[in-house]
Amino acid sequence: MKLKIIIKNTTCTLLKPWLNVFNQVEELPSRRYDLDWLRVLAFGLLIFYHAGMLYSKNWDFHFKSQYLSSSIENIMLLLSPWRMGLIWFISGVALRFIVARFNLGMFLITRSVKILLPLLFGIWFIVPIQLYAQMSLEVGLSMSFWQFYQQFFDLTNPLFEHYQAGIWPHVDVNHLWYLRSLWQFTLLLVLVLPLILHSHVRAVITRLCGRSLFTVFIVLLLPLCILKLSWPSDTFRYPMGALFLLYGYLLAWQPAFYSKLLRHWQALFAVFVLGYLVVLLGYHMIWQNPAASQWQITSMDMLYTAQRLVGVFLILALAQRFLDHDHPKLALFNSAVFPFYLLHQSVIIGLAFYLSKLQLGGFVEPLLILSLAFIICWLVSIAARRIDLLSPLLGIKVTGKYKAWQIKAGFGCGLILVSPLLFRLI
Repeated sequence: MKLKIIIKNTTCTLLKPWLNVFNQVEELPSRRYDLDWLRVLAFGLLIFYHAGMLYSKNWDFHFKSQYLSSSIENIMLLLSPWRMGLIWFISGVALRFIVARFNLGMFLITRSVKILLPLLFGIWFIVPIQLYAQMSLEVGLSMSFWQFYQQFFDLTNPLFEHYQAGIWPHVDVNHLWYLRSLWQFTLLLVLVLPLILHSHVRAVITRLCGRSLFTVFIVLLLPLCILKLSWPSDTFRYPMGALFLLYGYLLAWQPAFYSKLLRHWQALFAVFVLGYLVVLLGYHMIWQNPAASQWQITSMDMLYTAQRLVGVFLILALAQRFLDHDHPKLALFNSAVFPFYLLHQSVIIGLAFYLSKLQLGGFVEPLLILSLAFIICWLVSIAARRIDLLSPLLGIKVTGKYKAWQIKAGFGCGLILVSPLLFRLI
């Protein structure tokens, strides 16, 4: 009995800083419609971006069309620097609101189920078409997708001998790496919450946001540059994502920061256009030049990193300027974001794989792929909204027609389902 009391008291002492954070009563700011719109637009842009990857001549992708072009890369460089930084920033802001609404236990359970259940469903039932198309292109599979898919569930199948980089052998996340990282970063954020929400840290952030926008930019840019210089390029997206998520969390409730962005949106636009032209020039003269020196490559890396942050600042500013309003369809669009994200790349690659055999040409093929991708993703999202069993698998919140105990039981079942994946990711 004494041992149980000691263990209980020790556990409470260790968890007290986190419990205090989740038990704080804070007045939530009003809903940010501009960020709601940005969430819709940012994930919508992924469809255009990943469709473009089919046709980019110099950038690797799981599957490539026969109609390759280097010119499309010039357009994609408009989005490439900041698209994921913006998504991570918005994710950080969303976490700030979520943390304020839940206690520690419910926060960890609900976030784990809502993130990992769609991820688990995705890697087994959505992603495989991408591996099929990739292997068909690279090693020339002589089987239908359904024959391939039956073998996909055999983790020791020699067919996948050279495709072993996955959560389980050959069962990989592909474009769903964001969900895996979001869950992992959420756990890390919980660990450091007592520090980043300490009164002294919050005071420092508030004072920083009271300074000029240029000062804020430099302070946020320095950690990004340090990471870029010290981290391998092929895995840089992970620490970059964690940092932008942290920025979003820390700046979520800083009205002075957003007011400065709004005030200087025209200047940000001009800097962004100039930065894009410099990145475009450097891309062709340095990154595509095998004879470029290391200092030239490093200089371009720093410019690209700066453009990443400028792009996030600009899009946040433009959203405040033009999108800070509600709309009758906004909630519907937001509910479709998760299904679109889960499905879009597999739909794009699947369509490209089968349509490429028809030789439709470099204009009709991408137009058809984009159109069908939006239609298919939209139809599936509508179906998921109406089928309660499918809704949580595609990240759609089940409507409030269930009692509290039924919702809790659902989360309990979900936690059991994702537990094997949870332990693999830890």
